[in-house]
Amino acid sequence: CYIQTANNWYAELRYNYENEKTFTFYGGKTFSGGNDMEYTITPMTGFSTGRFTGVSFAANIDAEWKNFYFSSQTQYSVNVKKKDSSAIKNNSGNFFFSWSELGYNVSDNFYTGLATQYTLQTGLNEFKPGFMAGLHFNKIQLPFYIFSPFQRDRYFILGLIYEYSHAGKK
Repeated sequence: CYIQTANNWYAELRYNYENEKTFTFYGGKTFSGGNDMEYTITPMTGFSTGRFTGVSFAANIDAEWKNFYFSSQTQYSVNVKKKDSSAIKNNSGNFFFSWSELGYNVSDNFYTGLATQYTLQTGLNEFKPGFMAGLHFNKIQLPFYIFSPFQRDRYFILGLIYEYSHAGKK
């Protein structure tokens, strides 16, 4: 879950994202602009504790032009615990991860496009291309992803996103 203030300060809390049984807190500030093409960039730093304990440097990047959009969440995470064979065995060493999407808003309620995941870690250099589609109604989104669709190790992700805005007292 995340929160963004009226002054564009950003905070995000994750669980089981960097690794199983791991909490991560990110903080940063969002910058936005553009005329024909609008963009937002949120550089962040984070701290994780649990199976993976470390610090992360990350960025969320979004851009929109007409009915097209690009979105990317990228991070580099550094394990601050002593490196040993169990860190590699538990996938808790340093790593780079990116999830990117290039999509098209077909209508106000339907979007589709391409998605990729890329992970670079000790013993792992993995690129997973895929497809996505989703429905959008008011403040609710239902995204659906299929990664490595033409491989035996294909997998699916179904999401539920609810966006809530709170207007503060004036």
